[in-house]
Amino acid sequence: MSRSFPPDVIVLDSDSLLHARLGRGKRNPRITQAKSFRLAADTFAPSLVTPELVNEAALAEAVRRLRNETGRWEKGSILLPDSWFRINLVELQSFNERAADASEVVRWSLKRTLPIPPEELRVAHTVLSRSGTSAKLLVVSAMEKTLAKIERVFNDGGIETILIEPLGLNLWNAISVRENGTANSDRLFLYLRESEFTTAVFRGEEPIFIRSRNLTAERPLHQEIRLSASYLRDALRTETFSQCYVAGNGSLAEVASTLSTEFNSPVATVALRDFAEETPSNVNGYDAELTACTGVFTG
Repeated sequence: MSRSFPPDVIVLDSDSLLHARLGRGKRNPRITQAKSFRLAADTFAPSLVTPELVNEAALAEAVRRLRNETGRWEKGSILLPDSWFRINLVELQSFNERAADASEVVRWSLKRTLPIPPEELRVAHTVLSRSGTSAKLLVVSAMEKTLAKIERVFNDGGIETILIEPLGLNLWNAISVRENGTANSDRLFLYLRESEFTTAVFRGEEPIFIRSRNLTAERPLHQEIRLSASYLRDALRTETFSQCYVAGNGSLAEVASTLSTEFNSPVATVALRDFAEETPSNVNGYDAELTACTGVFTG
């Protein structure tokens, strides 16, 4: 646990809330406490980019129960599904991150790719690389209205929000800090959820491709994987990766086999036991989310 954040992390979804408390271990973090809560079905409603929080009282009740059942704590980090964000790789021909209008330049760079006014977004960016005056950026954005409502509900419940970030990026944080021997080559990362998946390719420490998509009955997971593989081969001109990683809950063997066949590459499935020295026995089905919680403290 190298990044200094409060030990409590919340994974929030449209129908559930998961709390994890982490502590230092000899080599990996310890998850000393984990508890999940169901949310009312009408807590969030579908909307552009980020679901809208339409039933604040339902979330407030879950936060109240959380505080009552997990002891006294006042600050925490929140992780949200990747699909609640737009994650873009943006190249700007002229960019000075120290300029007073740097944030506005980044915000308006999204105008061509998103169907909503950029002023309605909360935007964070990281400079990945530079060449002269041009720069390549990782830009993460979500609807300001939803994030502000979530923060207000937690603050009213006595929990100050330290950060709000995507699950998938923190899963990758947890993976990449433990890599040995492949960190300078191309690696594929696939994070699977019940109704969505995130695909990313990293070259060294730099992401060169990131996409989050919803799954549908018309295009199920294995079809999406094969379509993504075909696109990556054409777009990145690569036939293989030094390592593929698959994260998700439940059995990942079939997905790993498909990736191995498509890219003729070694595939590793992400298991919580490899990232935490101690895990609670009372919460099942959240291995990927709890692994992402450990990623909050890496970097």
